This record gives sequence, structure tokens and C-alpha cells, in this order.
Amino acid sequence: MEPPIEPDESDCCNSGCNPCILDVYEEQLRKYKQRTSSLITKNNCISLTSYAIFKLINIEKHWKQTFLFTFEYCGPQKGEPKVDASLLYKPGQHFLMKGKTYDEEFTRAYTPIPIENQSDLQFTTLIKLYEYGVMSRYLKKISIGRETLWRGPYGDFTINYDIQHMLLIAQGTGLAPLYSIAYDIVNNDECCTFLKLFFCCKDSNSIYLREQLYKLSTYWNFSYEVFLSESQGISPKYNEIIHPKKLRCDEIETYLKDKHKSVNILICGSENFMEDIKKHVLRSSVAEEDVFTF
Repeated sequence: MEPPIEPDESDCCNSGCNPCILDVYEEQLRKYKQRTSSLITKNNCISLTSYAIFKLINIEKHWKQTFLFTFEYCGPQKGEPKVDASLLYKPGQHFLMKGKTYDEEFTRAYTPIPIENQSDLQFTTLIKLYEYGVMSRYLKKISIGRETLWRGPYGDFTINYDIQHMLLIAQGTGLAPLYSIAYDIVNNDECCTFLKLFFCCKDSNSIYLREQLYKLSTYWNFSYEVFLSESQGISPKYNEIIHPKKLRCDEIETYLKDKHKSVNILICGSENFMEDIKKHVLRSSVAEEDVFTF
């Protein structure tokens, strides 16, 4: 997509034309910026091939053993060239964080999620800390102000803003990339895609980003349903659909009925979860190229 050509001030005849050529330019420029704002440029402060330093600036407990970690760009590692301060990535992409102990180094992938009014040089990730995970143990020990190493962004999914329907199927923290994609679409005034999320959780205490999902559901083109493998203590919000059962293939087939030619399906969760869900989806006459697993 090419940027619009800016007209000269003299191109306006000052006779009250509707639309004025200057107004048309401003509208085209707005659309151009909206479409290209998430494109990766050579001036990105995070790199695919070298680590950049991001300081941990906040830790917010989300649910039991699950936290929102927020990081802010500090600069490149020593010896790396400086770049313009822009943190750019596409919805659904992930970064790699490098951890280090006295005897080993390791990396884990985390997806930045959109946070309203967040600085352009900050990002927030949803992270579940496990008892025996090597990165979990590392994250449990770091404190506010600690410098950490990140590289990226990775992931080759690109949103098709012209698709009619999009089905998002997430398990646990696999919600993160799908939420970022849904957030981008509902906030794009030029996109008319209908979004449906099936979110699979263990129990009501692991409905991650619940308030954010509920807020998204106020948009005309987004809705979600939650499926719980353990159904104790369910308290749905107004108009919130929570099923006291696991997601079954018939729910997927019912949604996909008559949509198989105009739908993209995005799946994120454990490898076994994604493999099983993809098999069910492909039985519903959906083309394999319309199914994306993260």
C-alpha cells in the first residue's frame, strides 16, 4: 500500500467543496497509517537476530500463578548499533525472552498483548508461572527495574481484513495472540469481519483476560464463549456464555455450517490441543490454507 500524495495548499479552491481535496488527503493518510502502523521496519528497536534490553517495570497478578509482566525498552546490548526508538510488531506475533542462570541459558516465547494508553516503547505479556519451569523460576526471582533480553518479532500470520468470518479457538494462555488479533480487528473501522472466540479453560479462575474479552464483546462484530473442563463455581457476567463442559466438535461444526468458504480459523494452545482441533475443523470442509495454528 503506497502513501497518498499530499496536495499543495493551492489545490484547495476555498469554495467549500465537499469533500475538499485536503480532507480527502487527510482521510487517505489516516487509512494508510492504520494499515501500516503494525508493519515491521528497519528502525525497529527489537531485532530478529540480536537481543535488545528491556527493563521490567511492572508485575500485576492476573489469576493464580498467572501474571501480567510489563517491560520497557532501554537500548541495545553493548556493542550493538543504536536504532530509532520504535517498537513495532504485528498482532499475533511473539518475542523471545532470554533467561540465564549461572550454568545455562534458555529462551521462551511470549506474545505482547494490547494495553490501552501504553507507551510505544513498552509491551505487556501474559505469563503463567509453573513450579518446575526453568523460565518460571527465573521470572519468579527478578524484581522491578531488572534488565532483561528480548528479540523478535516472530510469527508469519497476517490478518486478512477482507475475510467475512474468523473463528478463534484458544486454550489457556494461548489466548494471548488471538486476543491481540481480535483487538486489532474490532478497532479497525475499515474491517467488517465477524469474530467468534471459543475459549477453553480449566475452571472459572483461569478465564484469562476476562474483563478485556467482556469489553470486546460490546463491539458489534465480536462474541465469545467459554468452555470449562471443571465446572464448579461458575458466575457468568451479563450476556456472557460459559459452558460447564469441554468444547466438542459439534459446537465447531455448528458454527462453521455454511461458512466454510468465507472463514479463517486461528488455533492456539498446547500442541495436542491444536492438532485435535485442526482435525475437527478440517472435517467441516474448511480448506487447510484457511486454518492457522500458532
